[in-house]
Amino acid sequence: MNKTISLKKYLIVCAVGFGIGGFLWGLVLYSELPDLEFPFHFMAILIMGVFGGIALVGFSQGVRQVAKAVLAGFLGYGIGFVVVGVFSYPLSLISGFLLSIIIPSFLIDSGYIVLVPNIGITVYWLLFLIIGLIIGLFYALFLKTKKWPLIWRGGLGLALASLISPIIGNLIGNVFDSLLLAYLITFSLIGIILGLFLACGVYTRNKRSDLSI
Repeated sequence: MNKTISLKKYLIVCAVGFGIGGFLWGLVLYSELPDLEFPFHFMAILIMGVFGGIALVGFSQGVRQVAKAVLAGFLGYGIGFVVVGVFSYPLSLISGFLLSIIIPSFLIDSGYIVLVPNIGITVYWLLFLIIGLIIGLFYALFLKTKKWPLIWRGGLGLALASLISPIIGNLIGNVFDSLLLAYLITFSLIGIILGLFLACGVYTRNKRSDLSI
């Protein structure tokens, strides 16, 4: 019997979906070490687009709606990655400068804001912010919901995730002496946090569309 999904269940679904996407994103990056220094890998476009789209509308209105959400993810991540790739140098300088002002120096000195060997995560928070804004825009356009609530949630969610996740990932990875674990936890958390923020932005719209579980 169908029933309207609760906010709690919807948050869990989105956290799991985006979390799996983030887990696979981290696995892809780890598999290409030590030659990789930039976290915005093209495979993440496919991975996050698929798992994020399914999570956002997987209990909504069938294959067509899921396909629209997956396509929105492909375009959002793809265009976002291209934009920050083209402007990566100036954006990285601005991002790093602002980060040095707002983050405690001991975290920078300890190396917890990067993943070994030298993949910056926290230092790219501004790049993550821009990608998140673009992702939120495309989800809003394709899911036909209010644009601004999803745009700012996408940007803020991904930016906060980039600031928090690598610190937690490095701490746990160091405890277990596992670089792989650090990558998997970092990007799983990035996915989970983004998923939760986006879920809050689309919940009202999905509820009206007879979301069921």
